[in-house]
Amino acid sequence: MKTLSKDELFRILSNSRRRQILYFLHRAGEAISLKELAAMVAARENGTAVEDVTDEERQRVYISLYQTHLPKLESAGLVDYDDEERSVELVPNVAKRGFFWMQSGASESWSRYYALLGALSWALILGLWAGLPGFALVSWSAVAVFVSAALLVLVLAQYLSERNGGTSADAFEALVE
Repeated sequence: MKTLSKDELFRILSNSRRRQILYFLHRAGEAISLKELAAMVAARENGTAVEDVTDEERQRVYISLYQTHLPKLESAGLVDYDDEERSVELVPNVAKRGFFWMQSGASESWSRYYALLGALSWALILGLWAGLPGFALVSWSAVAVFVSAALLVLVLAQYLSERNGGTSADAFEALVE
């Protein structure tokens, strides 16, 4: 991928069809035919299933993708289009790294909380098992209640956070519309 300024990137992504192309290619994870891509975009735009897209709807999108959108994405270094095979795929760097909205930063932050809870739980268990001073005041049932309650709170917080704020995959989906 060639280096694009933010202005260039946002100019390219200002069109819904180009965002949809990137979305469907990212989701597919491999090269897909232009005909298949056109059907997916047409289905999304018409609010229907891919198999219910008419030839006319698909052809209208196909021409637009072929003449306008794929050349822009290819010249920006975001996709590779094989004219002989009539297939398109994300360039390897974009497929591997993605864009800021394709990345799963949200799940990484939650994994830190789970790891911290796991380490704290094991510290309590080992301290109690070894009979370290201060731990003798804590019972096994208190440790079990603490660990299960903390885990429940953490899972609930993650659920509410993702439900209200959305995950990065939801953010990517929202950018397509």
